[in-house]
Amino acid sequence: MPHFAYAAAFLGLLCIALSLNVSRLRLRYRISFGDGGHRDLLVASRVHGNALEQSLLFLALLAAAEHLSNAPATLLQTLIGGFIAARLMHAVGSFGRHLRLRQLGHLASVAQQLVLVAVIALHATLGHAVVS
Repeated sequence: MPHFAYAAAFLGLLCIALSLNVSRLRLRYRISFGDGGHRDLLVASRVHGNALEQSLLFLALLAAAEHLSNAPATLLQTLIGGFIAARLMHAVGSFGRHLRLRQLGHLASVAQQLVLVAVIALHATLGHAVVS
């Protein structure tokens, strides 16, 4: 599953970077749990949590689509690139307080996931012989 491995590695790095940002702020403010009323820590925690939530769903769907169907490599590569770009838009929009960019990042993330759902559903509906 080369597409899955590529996506997992990049999204893993993104989530690790976002996690380290949360840890940096927790050390700065000496806060173990919660946000202590610090908006930047609240935002960093939510951006990390949202990235992790959305990335895990995307990776699960990608693994299923790659395993179950013979989806064209270009489709999978486009979805992976689009999802990564969407997650970066969401993070930049969140940290920069750009509501529209954050919303666009979220919408684009969901769109990539829905395409993977459609690929899986098409395979389930038409059967492996037809999709392959």
